[in-house]
Amino acid sequence: MQASRRRIYFIKKDFQSRFILRFVAIATVWAAISSILFAYLAKERLAGIRYSSHVDITTMRELLLPATVGAHAVSLLVFAGILAYTIRALWKRLDPPLRKIKNDLSMIAECGLSEECMIGKVDEFQDLAADLDAMRTGLREKMVRIKERHRELSNDADALGKSIQEGKPSATQTAMLQSAVEKMKRDIDSFQC
Repeated sequence: MQASRRRIYFIKKDFQSRFILRFVAIATVWAAISSILFAYLAKERLAGIRYSSHVDITTMRELLLPATVGAHAVSLLVFAGILAYTIRALWKRLDPPLRKIKNDLSMIAECGLSEECMIGKVDEFQDLAADLDAMRTGLREKMVRIKERHRELSNDADALGKSIQEGKPSATQTAMLQSAVEKMKRDIDSFQC
């Protein structure tokens, strides 16, 4: 049985760490704001009751529920604002490299194998872009080999066709054509998984 291993994602580890730290910081700030706001509202409520000559509160729930709800509502709004800002900042950082990778994939799908697939050095997804470029390079090399084999096959077929028309086909030309066909088959089979 294999031990648990950390999965390899396409986002840099330092980016993941910064994201987690931001999330923990936001959650800590949210908890602190909730606690401070609750303590303040409860203190104000208790101070108002202490100096009042008429107290009609019979349970602690009646005393503290409005302060609790108010504190949580305000802190939730602050947390939502900070979270929205963080998500927007994260999206602004991740969107350009993802858009570039998507465009590179479209280019490769349209047989645009001559342009490199690279993103900025400070962008996330460097490993994914490097793998994509390695794939593009490998496909380009295979396509170049197939085109070369096609050219050899065409030349050998033309030479054999001319010699057949002249009435003197040679075994050498036939062997060259068969060799070219075999090379072409091997190159085409290299695309199969």
